[in-house]
Amino acid sequence: MRHLCSIIVAALLVSAVAPGTADARRRIVYRRGYATGYVRYGYRAHYEPTGEVVYGPGGWYLGAGLTGTKILDQRGGPEQLDDGAGVSLFGGFRLSDRLALELGWLGSFHNPATVDTVWGPMTDFLVLEGFLADLRVHLDRSGNLDPYLQAGVGVYALGSEAFGLDALGQGFQLGGGFDYFVTDVLTLGLRVRYHGIAMGSPSGRGDADVFVSAATVEASLGLHF
Repeated sequence: MRHLCSIIVAALLVSAVAPGTADARRRIVYRRGYATGYVRYGYRAHYEPTGEVVYGPGGWYLGAGLTGTKILDQRGGPEQLDDGAGVSLFGGFRLSDRLALELGWLGSFHNPATVDTVWGPMTDFLVLEGFLADLRVHLDRSGNLDPYLQAGVGVYALGSEAFGLDALGQGFQLGGGFDYFVTDVLTLGLRVRYHGIAMGSPSGRGDADVFVSAATVEASLGLHF
C-alpha cells in the first residue's frame, strides 16, 4: 500500500507541472456589453463585444486527502470501533458544469493495540476500508469556490493486519463539500460525508453481522485536467 500511495503522489506532482494543462480548461467567451457615445444632439447607445476568461467543467481530476472518522453508532461486530483517522484517494470525470462521476478509496485506522508477533511486539489497528462510487452535483460556483453535493454506494471491509478480515459488506454515503481553485488546475478541498455500512462475516455465516454509522471529514489536494 505504501508503494501504491507513493506512485499516485508522484503522478499527481508530475501532472501539476506538466505544460499546457491550464490552457485545457481556459477559454475566452465574448459577451455583448452596453456602452454610450456622444453625438451632436445627445447620447447614442450602442453595443460593443467584450471578452472575459471563464473556466470549463475541467474533465478528469485526481486527489488525495487526510480523513477523520467519527463513529456515530455501531450494532454488532467482534469489537466496538473508536473514532479514527486515515487517508483517501479519489479520481473522477466532470461530465458537465453540474455533474461528475467519482471513484475513491478510504482507509480509516481505529483501536490501536500492541500484539505479539514472530518479529516482536507491533501496533495493530482495526482498519475500515471503503471502495466508493459517487455522483457529484455541483452548485453555483462563486469565484474560486466550487461547492457540491454528492451521494453514492460502496463496498466496505473491516479487519486488521494481525488477524485478517473480520467483516465484509456494502453501504452508502451522502455528503458535500467544496473545492477552492488555488490555480487553474490545483485545488484545496474540504468535504463531510455520512456512511451507513452493513457488513457480515466473510464466511457468510452471519456470526459477525455489524452495522456502522460513521461521519468523515476530509481535507484534500486535487488536480484538474
